[in-house]
Amino acid sequence: MTIEVRFPDGSRRDVPSELRILHADSASEEPAFWHLPLNCDSYWRFAFDGVHWNARPRTGSLAMFRSPGIEWWRGIVTMSDEAALGQEQCLLVAVNA
Repeated sequence: MTIEVRFPDGSRRDVPSELRILHADSASEEPAFWHLPLNCDSYWRFAFDGVHWNARPRTGSLAMFRSPGIEWWRGIVTMSDEAALGQEQCLLVAVNA
């Protein structure tokens, strides 16, 4: 499903969209749906001006994710490589016995 969006260069393009439910004010009212574009474009965000959807350039930048200095599982003895090697040796002895 798509919806028409106006872009700054004057063009109009169909972009992916969704139907979002609007919560009814009372239990007796039927639920209503709002047709809006998905904000899944890395270059554009979409704003409604009351009549049309308009594309606006996104601002800002992305930061690289930095992994923690020490992996969280290193402090757990049973998850260490040495413990795994010990378990493998125990399994070999049990199988050969």
